[in-house]
Amino acid sequence: MDVFSKDKYIFSSRPKIKVVKDIDFYYGKQISLFVKELRLYGVTNKSLISRAPKYETRNYLLNIALFVVENKAVFEDIVSKRDIQISKLSRVTGASRSIIENWRDYLISYIVLFSNPNYIKIREYINIQERTVDESGMSTDVKLNQNDIEYAGISIKNEKKYSDILTSMGEFIRIKNSDLNKKIGQELRGKEKKTFKHYSKIVACLASVIIIASSVAIYMYNQNYTTLVVNLNAKVVFEMNRFNRINEAYSQNANNQNMLDNLKVQHDNVDDGVTKLFKYLNEQKKLSDKDILLVVSGHKLDDDDLQKLEQYIRDNNEQKDNKKIKITINNMGNEKKIDY
Repeated sequence: MDVFSKDKYIFSSRPKIKVVKDIDFYYGKQISLFVKELRLYGVTNKSLISRAPKYETRNYLLNIALFVVENKAVFEDIVSKRDIQISKLSRVTGASRSIIENWRDYLISYIVLFSNPNYIKIREYINIQERTVDESGMSTDVKLNQNDIEYAGISIKNEKKYSDILTSMGEFIRIKNSDLNKKIGQELRGKEKKTFKHYSKIVACLASVIIIASSVAIYMYNQNYTTLVVNLNAKVVFEMNRFNRINEAYSQNANNQNMLDNLKVQHDNVDDGVTKLFKYLNEQKKLSDKDILLVVSGHKLDDDDLQKLEQYIRDNNEQKDNKKIKITINNMGNEKKIDY
């Protein structure tokens, strides 16, 4: 087996004499066959367009592909399985598993292109040269504004407002192109059309912000911030978060705990939960004739945070036949009596 060299060949930007004709039946036929063969490996236009390796990575993939094509055993193993055996290819080439796995579709497209003699014209279009000493550190990555670059390549897919092309530099790119008579296999030119890959960093940043914000919100929601104790025959304790939602409701008395479980006050607003408790106890005639003390600790409640409870007590006490409810709220040292 030949020894793998990762620097033997490069995609070159130097002009070639060969020029693709505007309309060429054989280019169209070869491209159609090429696209169909890629599908057998699960490689689609979309997967190639969605991500693009940088120049040096493409050169690396090119040399891996040409190595595979030149080594019958490795090549036949890939063809028979319609897939790359990542561990095996990594072992024989020394290429990292991550490079092979991350750029599988690009690598397969190069292997298919350079292994099939039916694609001779497409290969002639691709500009490949042996790397010279002067080019050992060269990179043709364009530093210009991406919006100013015009790409040229063989059309592999055409839609009304765009085309997918294969450039002479081994790139699969989607360009803006509204030509009415464009054909598969024709050389087309245009500026790159923005796809998901152009927004992936923005999406990733937004996702990170959302994840962090969600994590903070969940933490704040689940963190106990204020405690309200209702002094009944046995104390009932409500633990609330900073949004006044009940995180926990518990009592050391088993009957009271069963009552709280049945009332399902967890996640209720504190006003709703406490009002629900007093309403149930009143209906069951389990409220004491004496003043019932509610003690708030941790953080003070606002004056209107127990409005529903006050309204329920007022409505109850205004009815002549009802047993009067009297409570005192000690809100971080500030007392308020409710005994309408």
